[in-house]
Amino acid sequence: MLPIERGLEIVMSVAKVKDRPDRMLAEIVPLRDAVRRILRENVLSDADSPPFDKAIRDGFAVRFEDLKPIPAVLSVVGESRAGRAADVTVEHGQCCEIMTGAPLPAGANAVVMVENTERISPSSVRILKATQENEGLLRRGAEARQGELILRPGRPIGLADLGLLAGTGKSTVLVSSKPNVAVIATGDELVEVEETPKPDQIRNSNSYTICAQVEEAGARPLPLGIARDNLDDLRHKIRQGLEHDILIVSGGVSMGKYDLVAKAFAEFGVEILFDKIAMKPGKPTVFGHRGQTYVFGLPGNPISTMVAFHMFVRPLILFLLKADNTAPKILDAKLETPAKCDPERAALVPALVRFDAGQYWIRTAPWKGSSDLVGLSRANALIMIPRRSGTLEAGENAQFLLME
Repeated sequence: MLPIERGLEIVMSVAKVKDRPDRMLAEIVPLRDAVRRILRENVLSDADSPPFDKAIRDGFAVRFEDLKPIPAVLSVVGESRAGRAADVTVEHGQCCEIMTGAPLPAGANAVVMVENTERISPSSVRILKATQENEGLLRRGAEARQGELILRPGRPIGLADLGLLAGTGKSTVLVSSKPNVAVIATGDELVEVEETPKPDQIRNSNSYTICAQVEEAGARPLPLGIARDNLDDLRHKIRQGLEHDILIVSGGVSMGKYDLVAKAFAEFGVEILFDKIAMKPGKPTVFGHRGQTYVFGLPGNPISTMVAFHMFVRPLILFLLKADNTAPKILDAKLETPAKCDPERAALVPALVRFDAGQYWIRTAPWKGSSDLVGLSRANALIMIPRRSGTLEAGENAQFLLME
């Protein structure tokens, strides 16, 4: 069995060898469709930001030199608000009422918060607190200068990035095209979710969870349905799946009499690079490739499938998308209760994590094994228990993956 790290290393090394400039194309999408897509262009600011000296609070634009001593009484010579600047110059002993986001009038060099003032009359105000030069305002270009690089390729476009792109006048944006990921569930025991299972049947949940993980990673899921435990049906669906960037087959990858996926892969000339990972759950995880198609055989138990996807398939998808960061996001915590280790396999099991006193605290969650979706749904993390003898004791450091 390969360690998890070695399995991921193999997946990524194959991806790097097979990578070509035309392997994953880019496309232009409307800005409204760009969130969470991977940016593929340099974005430059089309203007200074802010485009003028502006107030960042409601109050009075003043000359800070005039606030000695305090309190100081100043004449109000105008009003500046967003979209309508005051056409005045603030002279000695004067100020201008100003609203958040409004241009700073000429002559002013600070903004006093309205809470630190007392209005005496429509034309005068008493300033109750001194201020420093440039306090309460942003100077022109403080956030970005015209022509400055503000977004680089490789980052997933978040909400702040979306607003930044809109503010830069980008109505369309160049992003990575989505890889196509074919998904096949296998097993005679599976029925569709709309059906009522017989006593020896279960509903097909894996296709839904895998497709959701594919979509969350940034790819396009293509569910091909259920393949029954016979070679003819497997051949038919695997042939379709091999036409796409990635093929995922869940179930049928263990050593049982009706686990036929390995035989079907061999018939299609899929080169298998590993078929066992020292991971619990998820030991019978398979990875290989044929031509330009990456092929995964994932265990049939739903939690095993989710864990194997997160550790091996998701990083590959992010690599194909030209994302900057492809590695699983691993966080650190303190263990609240002991966790038993296994000298044969590392474990990624449901856990409950909380944040308190400046750090994460974690404990394993009750669950009944790799088919227990009820237990997983009550957890909010996967704790990573290392491959070793003995026990992780309470108070020791532990690593975990947050469940989105």
